[in-house]
Amino acid sequence: MAYGSESEVAALTPRAANASGVFDTTTTPKLATVTTWLTQLSSMVDSMLAKEGFSVPITNTTVKPALDLFVEQEAAALVEGVNGSGRFGPSTGKGGGRGRFALMLDDVKAFIEGNAFGFEQAGATRSLNIGAQIGYRGTDDAGDDVEPIFQRKAFGNVFEDWDTD
Repeated sequence: MAYGSESEVAALTPRAANASGVFDTTTTPKLATVTTWLTQLSSMVDSMLAKEGFSVPITNTTVKPALDLFVEQEAAALVEGVNGSGRFGPSTGKGGGRGRFALMLDDVKAFIEGNAFGFEQAGATRSLNIGAQIGYRGTDDAGDDVEPIFQRKAFGNVFEDWDTD
């Protein structure tokens, strides 16, 4: 399932669409190319969402519109790029050695990591909480108890119990 739609990408890039405001077989890029880009960008988004522990694709009606818009914006930048303008235009990466893919990957990563908690709070299914992966082994391979490396009093942290007399 791809996020976004070709018609919304066309709305964001009206100069690249035809007179009816859509992509077709005569526009640059062609409709099939925009469809492919939406699929590819959606795959990148799903990969990053899965890395963050989300069940993909996300269909939650509160979260999916944000994903649609993000993918449409990235696809629109590609449309502008093939037409010689925008941030993915011919000058992308000059002087820095970073190409379009690296820039898109940075965009996807920043978007997903920046919104992961909000997506979860909005109801997107997140089966894996990254924080829960931090663990402590209570026993060693032989089954014997393992003492924590750091203990509360090790650094002078002594707490007074105010509930006792």
